[in-house]
Amino acid sequence: MPIYALEATAGEVMSSPPIVVDETTSLKEAAGLMIHNRIGCLPVVDEQGKMTGVVTERTFQVQIAGVKPSSALSPDRRVLEELYVAGPDHLGAVQEAFVGSYSKPVAEAMQESPPTVAKETPLWEVAETLLKQHLSHLIVVQDGKPIGVIARHDLLRAYAMQ
Repeated sequence: MPIYALEATAGEVMSSPPIVVDETTSLKEAAGLMIHNRIGCLPVVDEQGKMTGVVTERTFQVQIAGVKPSSALSPDRRVLEELYVAGPDHLGAVQEAFVGSYSKPVAEAMQESPPTVAKETPLWEVAETLLKQHLSHLIVVQDGKPIGVIARHDLLRAYAMQ
């Protein structure tokens, strides 16, 4: 009896075709696509369909964590910020910046040159790459174009097919 997870390749377990966005798609639209389709990763492509980057759940974590209201600062730092940098309206300015990021194109926030695999890549190698690089997704590419996505749950599904 074959042991599927050990013999499988990326092409056999990937989700395909991938949902992709172009570089001009807004972060808000990308987030909506991810929520609507229940996915955690969107390959970003150029006009020719070649992958230029990736937007993941982490992209949005960075957007949220990178904008801190003064209430998140230490008391000493908060006083300095309020007195010398932004004044007591700092929170309003931060909120405006955060809301302003909604229209930012994904090209400004995406991870460029993310790790990829070919469809022939053995599944054990995919699992090893995900573990070593602390990733939750890998994009499967052919001729520079995304043809699928492998998420950690795809490994679980392959394991369960034993």
